Amino acid sequence: MATIGDFDPLTSTVPATKIEITVSCRNLLHMDTFSKSDPVVVLYLQGLGTKEWREFGRTEVIDNTLNPDFVRKFVLDFFFEEKQNLRFDV
Repeated sequence: MATIGDFDPLTSTVPATKIEITVSCRNLLHMDTFSKSDPVVVLYLQGLGTKEWREFGRTEVIDNTLNPDFVRKFVLDFFFEEKQNLRFDV
């Protein structure tokens, strides 16, 4: 698979760009016993032509909140005209 660093708009046939994804959650379930939840988000990408999910990255853990606004951003290549499956696990 090509990366954005290999993309030359004059010679390439795969238009691509970088995107930045910011994650926040609202009204998460209260899952801890003695305090509010300590959420973290894990982003998975699905390989092209396969059903295998690969971990791309994680946010930081935010203690004792049900409405986290994560600081960590995910920066990834976006290829136009291609289906790219993402999965966010909280």
